[in-house]
Amino acid sequence: MATTTETAPLSAPVPVELPEAPRFLNDNQWKVLMSLMDTIVPAIRMRDSAQTTKADDASTIYLSSAEYSDTANKLRNAVTPLDPPAEALETYLADRPSENPAFAQVLTSILSNIPPSKQREFRILLSVLNSRPGSLILTSYATPLPSLPLADRAKILQGWSSSPLWSLRALFKSMTTLGKLAHIRSSTSFPALTGFPAFPRAWASGSISHPYEFLEFHASSSSSSSSSSSSSSAPVEISTDVVIIGSGCGAGVVANRLASEFGKGLDVLVLEKGRHLDARHFPLSQAAGLASLFEAGGVIETDDGSMTVTAGSCFGGGGTVNWSAALQTQDFVRAEWARDRRLPFFESPDFQECLDKVWRVMGCTGDKVVPNHANRVLLEGAERLGYQAKVVPQNCGGSQHDCGYCTLGCWKGEKKGPVNGWFPEAAEQGVKFVEGMTVKRVIFEQKGGKKVAKGVKGVWKSRDGREVKVVVRAKKVVVSCGTLWSPVVLLNSGIKGGSLTSVVSSFENLDSKGHGVKLEAMSMMPSFCLPFLPWTSGIDYKVLTAHYRRLNTFIAICRDRDTGSVYRDPATGRPRIAYTPSDFDRAHNLRGVLELCRILYAHGAREIHPSIAGFPPFIRKKKGEEQTNKEEEDKEKQDFEKWLARLKAHGNKPPVTPFASAHQMGTCRMSSKAKEGVVDPRGRVWGAEGLYVADASVFPSASGVNPMVTAMAIADWIGKGICKDVKEEGIASRL
Repeated sequence: MATTTETAPLSAPVPVELPEAPRFLNDNQWKVLMSLMDTIVPAIRMRDSAQTTKADDASTIYLSSAEYSDTANKLRNAVTPLDPPAEALETYLADRPSENPAFAQVLTSILSNIPPSKQREFRILLSVLNSRPGSLILTSYATPLPSLPLADRAKILQGWSSSPLWSLRALFKSMTTLGKLAHIRSSTSFPALTGFPAFPRAWASGSISHPYEFLEFHASSSSSSSSSSSSSSAPVEISTDVVIIGSGCGAGVVANRLASEFGKGLDVLVLEKGRHLDARHFPLSQAAGLASLFEAGGVIETDDGSMTVTAGSCFGGGGTVNWSAALQTQDFVRAEWARDRRLPFFESPDFQECLDKVWRVMGCTGDKVVPNHANRVLLEGAERLGYQAKVVPQNCGGSQHDCGYCTLGCWKGEKKGPVNGWFPEAAEQGVKFVEGMTVKRVIFEQKGGKKVAKGVKGVWKSRDGREVKVVVRAKKVVVSCGTLWSPVVLLNSGIKGGSLTSVVSSFENLDSKGHGVKLEAMSMMPSFCLPFLPWTSGIDYKVLTAHYRRLNTFIAICRDRDTGSVYRDPATGRPRIAYTPSDFDRAHNLRGVLELCRILYAHGAREIHPSIAGFPPFIRKKKGEEQTNKEEEDKEKQDFEKWLARLKAHGNKPPVTPFASAHQMGTCRMSSKAKEGVVDPRGRVWGAEGLYVADASVFPSASGVNPMVTAMAIADWIGKGICKDVKEEGIASRL
């Protein structure tokens, strides 16, 4: 258990190591993979015939003295005003993935989360590339991939990106994304060159975290003596009044509501499969943070590779890793849910009261938000074009919160999510917590011909690797383990579920039915923004990422209409996602990309790089190259509009376009009829008693805004109903 005890002030966050992960590739397969990684982020050196060997030639880009000087100057200009020493430039250019143990560790960690069926496919692919790649049309070469010169490997990747075969385009996207992610998370030369600090320069120790205590379990003495397996152990059984599965935004609000209503007169237990880290550890490093705080290390691909999904998986869930954006549900969404979905609650004063309560408890405000450069670009560019734009409120208790790192943990403890906003009061009222507990299914009993929830079964894992089977007997069960896991728990328990609405919001109502696109500035943590930069060649990508200090990234977020599904992996039981962005939703996304380009052009951006494979950037004439006049400005404007027209015609077809989802919702939908959803208007699972769902999975459709406030407001309403049921059934009889 992490504590907040300090014997002396800290000068840096307490480090958290990257979790150990098994490698499922043999040596030959690993060699092929690393040859691809070396191609995606290559070593670049000055040509010296006396030192160049055949082995080096296959893994390095050698430039003439003039070419190398030109590349170094580009880097030097990119990182102005740092004026890095020549050694920093040379080290960055010469950095090679296959020579970096940290790169291998990060890559192994990412790959360990791939489903077993895809691991088998991956092994076969790498084996073919190491033997007869031409036999499956993977390349036009008969030579094993690692033996090819780097330039030929680059041609193979480029060929995959434009292949008529979906599978090869998906392969290009997966491989280049892997290389970019692992490089940014592991490189020591990148921070040294760009000046990116591992943690905020203003970081100081002393932030106070609530001193949470977590229950631990020990297998019975009659069980196996093995410390690593619970397969032969009798389960440990405990009892509580209400058990809540998950610790995210929905769980935090429900636990707080129950504690406020009943105090210590009601036993409430919160089960979380992730871990708690207190403020001393925050922000985590990019490598450890993504591995420790996010589901599957922050990289979940849909089955066809068309979308990357990111979800929190730690104590506090998404409330620990989100970007603090606090927005209430839009009126047209509330109207759709109330009228089209026949759920009148969403247009009622009761729902607004829940929204206002959440807003108040978390101290949501935009008054003290000072937009950074990227957000000013968005606001000012939109204003010049006559578009509507506004500052997004944050759930930071009224504080001016601008560290930019809190997606890897809020070191100030100001972000009022579950951990710092809702659970402390609940803990003081007696709510208990368990970390490292993966719930397998809900336990039911038959009573009067009805299915009644009576607890949960799962496996608890200690921090030192001990596993203990646990049964929690309870009178009420609340499933709040997120849009990916809530349907899996219900499916394991014999309850239907599984539809998915994947992304978040819209400023505009493009189809007059509430579907469209919202434009936002992205978090500028390198691990979040740089992997989305387009890859055309290794040298171009390496030079482009070095422009980090002069770079801003933006996203076009759709409120999608069309859905996919969540289902269980047959081997691991973990969530799998079947989802491909539809033509309808991609059209809105492309409109958003075009509008972002217009905003950036209006604000004076020098270069605009759409993250669409195979499409070139728009590069403006640099000031000072020659005197510009009105005629030249008009010509440049015409060139920009022609470029936009080509971008629109090129489109954003999957799988090479990097679609991503950070806010999943709607997998256990609320409905007015049992056949239309999973839970009723009070969050009770249809066909089961004593079982509730309270998280973003109950959304009737995509919310149209970042879902935190909406999820919490709905959870507050569901929690209120649970309190009513507890009273009526006399569960809190000790009061």
